[in-house]
Amino acid sequence: MNELSDLKSEVLDALEKVWFVQSIGNVEETDITLSLRLHIRPQFFVQLFFGQRSGSLYMALIEGEQRIFGIDRETGIWHIHPYENVEKHEQLPEGLGPKPLLAFLARVEDLLLEQDLL
Repeated sequence: MNELSDLKSEVLDALEKVWFVQSIGNVEETDITLSLRLHIRPQFFVQLFFGQRSGSLYMALIEGEQRIFGIDRETGIWHIHPYENVEKHEQLPEGLGPKPLLAFLARVEDLLLEQDLL
């Protein structure tokens, strides 16, 4: 199992299946890292960074230049940066399962609808 290739596959699935993802941009990729944006609308996107060596995965919903929601995995431990309190780190012991990007996007979808962000 290669988490880097799994994530790239999830990105393509998101572009095809997630209604609010308009395009993928700013892709930077090496043999062991992936960094990209999933655009929702101008100045509104999901930023993803994955580092295979450390296993770190950072996903954030960005509006303008500010993170407004995020979920990260550092040294195998998941935490969430809640909407309207992104400086906070709340433990997320259950993590995001085998498809973390799609699980994150499902949470983003809920947030977009609940907070009328579109």
